[in-house]
Amino acid sequence: MNVLIIADPHIPIPPIGYGGVERIVAALCQGLADRGHIVDLIAGPGSRRYGGALMIHRAPSKLKASRIYRKLVFQWLSWRASRKVDLVISHGRIDYLRTIAMGAKPLIQVFHNPTQQSEIDALLGMRKTGIRFIGVSRDQMSGMKPPELVDAIYNSVDLVRMVTQPIAESPPYLAFLGRLTANKGVHLAIQAAQIAGIKLVIAGNISDSEPGAREYFDTKVRPHLGPKIEYIGVVDDVAKVKLLGGASALLFPIQWKEPFGIVMAEALACGCPVIGWRNGSVSEVIQHGKTGFIVDSVDEMVAAIKAISSIDRASCRHDAETRFTQDSLVEGYLHSISKLIGK
Repeated sequence: MNVLIIADPHIPIPPIGYGGVERIVAALCQGLADRGHIVDLIAGPGSRRYGGALMIHRAPSKLKASRIYRKLVFQWLSWRASRKVDLVISHGRIDYLRTIAMGAKPLIQVFHNPTQQSEIDALLGMRKTGIRFIGVSRDQMSGMKPPELVDAIYNSVDLVRMVTQPIAESPPYLAFLGRLTANKGVHLAIQAAQIAGIKLVIAGNISDSEPGAREYFDTKVRPHLGPKIEYIGVVDDVAKVKLLGGASALLFPIQWKEPFGIVMAEALACGCPVIGWRNGSVSEVIQHGKTGFIVDSVDEMVAAIKAISSIDRASCRHDAETRFTQDSLVEGYLHSISKLIGK
């Protein structure tokens, strides 16, 4: 089977540093190639080949003329690339897909961000058959119609890179890893850690591109920093594994319906239990009482912190090895493909 995979151009495939979606695209490309399929890729500068053709497309500037030009270039590039393949899997923007969506090649559109019915309707307005939709959790795709065209496939983590630490470090500490924005809830992690009397180590970026993010950090995070609330900035893969592997638990007090919090799966792969707020995919990723706890308040998070020693770290790793592997990701896609084209 010859597959064309499309990714947004901002970060290469695979990513050099940070890149959540890009890691998943790379895992899919490699997994399909390992199974003998020909993988053509349209992606940003710095991307690598996966056995098939590599076509580079570039992100536009903020100028309207640049956006129009880049969209037109992509229409031509994607049309030319799609002519010889069996199907197209797009992880990119749907407003760039008109040429392919109006063509005859089977198409799978993947949603990594919150999904709107209007997006699905827009693609179905261009074609009625030969199309499926994939999300990264059941919660994300809940209510999307028509349900018979919708699949949910969990993201994967690199189990070789995410090394398990069977025993948490002493003295104990809790971890928070993510963007330092209000919807990620780091202020709630700070409150819970302070009440529980356990050190919290915070890692992540201060997003200057999101309105209010800098003010949020300056008012809700910075005043609490000190020996018991430590901010270590952005971490690379090595530092991430060390942080998660040594933590007694990862605090994930998410305040929005995040489709799939990849850091939860990464923590489990490191043997680190997760205490997550009941929002979005949290109830799908965490097995309550087995790989962590699902909570609804700061008080419940504090109680979960005090009970975290009841969670077996080996069970956390086993769960990651069962549900969040490259094999499970690729097999999920192959199953969706079989429903689309019968291969």
